[in-house]
Order: sequence, then C-alpha cells, then structure tokens
Amino acid sequence: MTDQTPPPPAPAPEAPPISPAPPISPAPPISPAPPPAPPAGDWTAAGTTAKPPSKARLYIIGAVVLVLVVVGGYFISQNQRADDLVVGQCFDEPGKSVDITTVVKHACTEAHDAEVFSVVEYDEGDTYPISLSIQRFIDETCVTSFATYVGESYDESTDFDLGYFYPDETGWRQGDRTFTCYITRADGSKLTQSVKGAAS
Repeated sequence: MTDQTPPPPAPAPEAPPISPAPPISPAPPISPAPPPAPPAGDWTAAGTTAKPPSKARLYIIGAVVLVLVVVGGYFISQNQRADDLVVGQCFDEPGKSVDITTVVKHACTEAHDAEVFSVVEYDEGDTYPISLSIQRFIDETCVTSFATYVGESYDESTDFDLGYFYPDETGWRQGDRTFTCYITRADGSKLTQSVKGAAS
C-alpha cells in the first residue's frame, strides 16, 4: 500500500496593509447672518457716528456769537454813571426808578431823550433835603440856568421840559451833593440835536 498523505494546504495570501485614514479638516466657522436692513425713512442705525456739522453752520454760529459780543460791548460802552454826566451831554432819560445809577449816553446828533444843561452842588446844609427844599433849590439854580442854555425862560417854553436827579441817602452820607438838571421835549418825543440856544 502506498502511503498517500494529503499535500499540505497552500498558505493563505497575506492581506494588503491598511492605509491610515486621511486627517479630517475642521469645518469653516459659520458667519453670522447679516443684520436686517433698516426700514425706509430717516433713521440712523444704532452705534453709528453722527455726521459732524458742516463748516457753513459753524461759520453762521460763530458770526451770531460775534454780533452778540459786539452789540453787548457797544451798549456797555454807552453806559454812563448818572453822577458823572456833564453839561452838554445827551442821553436817554432813565425810567421812573427811585435808584438811578447809569444812563445810556448818545451823541447829540443821534436820537436821544435828554440833554444836561446844569450840574450844581447843593449848598443848603448837610441834612438830606426834603421835597420842599429840593424844589426851592431847583427853582433857584436849574430854572434860572434853563433860560441861559435854551434862550427862553422855563415858564415861557412850550417845546421843552425840565428834569433832574440827585443822590440817594446813601450817596448823600458819602458826601455826594450833585444835582444834575436836564432838558427833554415836552411831548415826550426824541431830540435829534442839541437844544443849546434852540429858542434864541
């Protein structure tokens, strides 16, 4: 008998090597959705910078401020202390206030209310005068000077009137005794020239 042994099995073919998987790239970031468009109309989106004012607007504002400064400076420069007025000076008559400290002066060729024609010192004692004493003093001084300045007596004048002011009690105690007499139009209208010699 022939001893027959089966042939050895054929070796199994080797499996091909497994390649590693390619690396995975990260996903790109998701962009936020754009904000919705603002509704039609004159709206400004929040967070935006306001448009700067135009140069023309700045020039206009600057011009207005300059005009106010100039006008204010003019009126301040035209103020005159009432007790510093001199004969021949023209000014706007102060209101009927008890306390008069300043008046607005003018050239006598400009429209104005009054013109100073006499400045006198009270010499009838140191006691603050009462109304009767003041009236007597005015009659003896300013009324007499009126005729010399205008060219006709106060009693005869129909065009002009006479006014005056004098220190209050505080000024009197400080030694001020000045009475300032001035001429106005009898009808209250403005003067436009000096009244000196007007009736001559």
